[in-house]
Amino acid sequence: MADDATAETLADSVDDAMFAKSRPPVGRMALLGIGAGAQIAFGAIGYLVGHAAMPADGATQLLSGLAFSVGLMLVMVTGTQLFTGNTMLVLPAAQARLGVGETVRDWAIVWSANLIGSIVIAALFVASGATGALDGAVGRAALATAETKLGKDWVEVIASGILANMLVCLAVWMAIGAKSVGGKIAGVVGPVTLFVAAEFEHSVANMALLPIAWGVDPGAVPAGALVANLLLATTGNIIGGSLVAVVLAAGHGTLIEHDHPRT
Repeated sequence: MADDATAETLADSVDDAMFAKSRPPVGRMALLGIGAGAQIAFGAIGYLVGHAAMPADGATQLLSGLAFSVGLMLVMVTGTQLFTGNTMLVLPAAQARLGVGETVRDWAIVWSANLIGSIVIAALFVASGATGALDGAVGRAALATAETKLGKDWVEVIASGILANMLVCLAVWMAIGAKSVGGKIAGVVGPVTLFVAAEFEHSVANMALLPIAWGVDPGAVPAGALVANLLLATTGNIIGGSLVAVVLAAGHGTLIEHDHPRT
């Protein structure tokens, strides 16, 4: 993208980038989804370490959010498939380049693959004994995080999921416009640090954080509550990501275009 690229040009680039996300064969899409789940799980581990043995204050929240942002940095630089970012597939769908059924299929594939990748890293983390680090402070941070997340009612989880993915998709939007690795990282840090510090609900992050807490104490994470949290957070994430995509694309006049061929 040229240095003097306009916001409208970036909006058009996001449309094309989202359409490209739907093009890989299912097997490749699933592999890239597993990769993204693993990468976000590494960010979740950073979040827990940032919280371990630290005071419960704003500085700790911001530090943990900064550590978590490594996950989305990895996703944006390596080109893996992350469900929350892929909620912006509403753009090629609105342009009739992607059918509704195809959009839902791609979301389901990537969400499921993210879950697999997240759980694998969470299981390895627990098996490694790392939750016992810092005299067990990492494990206690995981349990405290799970208690907070599972203590929210359904309205809170959905609203929090909307806010989380508005910020994630703004980060993805900016990272798409960056020409360099450094630019992508810079685009990610602020929004992701903010959503994590505010304890908003990111479905893929929760795919790692809640299983880690379960590994520390299964009784603290009832299966029904875990599933409910993931489904509600996912609903909020879809709404939030779609809002960002539609508002920005419509505002820049790229939401409905007829010069993009459907392939």
